[in-house]
Amino acid sequence: MANKENTDYVHETYLNMNREEMQEGLKEDRFYNYFYNLLETGSNYCKFSNARLVKSIDEEWVAAIEEALPSLHYVIVNPRKFIEEDREVVNVAMARNITTESIRHLLQHSNLIDEYKEDGTVIPNRILNVYKEESINIYENRFVCTLIAELQYFVNKRFNMIFEASKDEVGTFFEMQSRVDNYTEVIDYKLSVNIKEKQTDVNNETENANIFNRIIKIHQQINMLAATEFIGMMRRYPAVSHPIVKTNAIGKNKDYKACHKLWNFIHSYSRVGYKVNIVKQDPIISRQFERDIYNTVIRDYAILHNNMEFHNEINVDRPLKEKKMDVKQIRQLLDEIVRNTELSDANLRKLLVKELTDIQTRRKAELAEQERINRQKKREIQRNQLKSSEEGASSASKTDRTEGRAKEGSKGISERARLMRQKRRDKLAEKKAKKKK
Repeated sequence: MANKENTDYVHETYLNMNREEMQEGLKEDRFYNYFYNLLETGSNYCKFSNARLVKSIDEEWVAAIEEALPSLHYVIVNPRKFIEEDREVVNVAMARNITTESIRHLLQHSNLIDEYKEDGTVIPNRILNVYKEESINIYENRFVCTLIAELQYFVNKRFNMIFEASKDEVGTFFEMQSRVDNYTEVIDYKLSVNIKEKQTDVNNETENANIFNRIIKIHQQINMLAATEFIGMMRRYPAVSHPIVKTNAIGKNKDYKACHKLWNFIHSYSRVGYKVNIVKQDPIISRQFERDIYNTVIRDYAILHNNMEFHNEINVDRPLKEKKMDVKQIRQLLDEIVRNTELSDANLRKLLVKELTDIQTRRKAELAEQERINRQKKREIQRNQLKSSEEGASSASKTDRTEGRAKEGSKGISERARLMRQKRRDKLAEKKAKKKK
């Protein structure tokens, strides 16, 4: 519950930082719109991943251990014992317990007697000493000790994997790299955020709180039983092996029968007993998320620019750059359609396919019509060029004929002038000849 409340507080802060009136005000901000256009049309790289653990526990092994725990606890607190006798021939001075059995043994072994006195007193040098004490070194107790050791390994392994494993594989990671050409300056922007959960335990798993609490309780009780004085004393004796010999106590006593049942269960249980899945968030960066990212870049740039003693003046009157639709924008658009529609998946898929087919058909028709118009224009241009060239050739021909006639006329005039000059020379020559005569 505390985790949920924390998430609500963060969301409330997010809403306060992105109030509607603030966003409306930015729409009229000239530098904001100018720089936002540069970001949209610039070179941007974003990587976003968010993963959490989803754990599934097999309750069968938990229930089996819980069922046997009371019996296991009883046989450890109240272990079976037997009277163990130890016979040893020792020096008389070391004898601690002289029994009738010691006297019979002495009568049967006269070599142990040093002296017979007249009053009937017998003085031995060695005598049989019989020790009787309670012992716990029996098969049933060794079986219980071995069961505790194997059960401790069985539980601890699963406990550690469930509560400790995969911590490094979950969390949130965001990275952004952007390069913006601001006409008079080039801005390289890099941002990296990595959020790791400090713990993945029962406090963060409300839906599995019950089974987790049961596992924690089992883990504590098994390790507590393994630390008892009885188990510490039994570790000096050899362990038993599978399968267990079914003695009278194991076959008839209800507590030992429960322990034997648990022994068989953990030796036959081959499954892991838990499943940890890593669920990752869809990597699509929505338009709202993209807008938040760009707002962060603009804010950081404005903060830095405001604290620069020497900075370039920004000309926000430059024309906006055109933004081309790429794969990222198409995925964002489809993501918004899926999230905001009430249509079923099947109907939405049919609608998208139909609309896409119709749009593509119309687009092909538009492209074909445009191609036809372009071809027609090209043919008209070619005809006009051909007509112009023909008219030019005709005009040139007329000019050539006129020039030819003019040349011929000038040639005739020059010939006549030559003849006239020749006649004049001839007449002058005749006159000179007559005067000489």
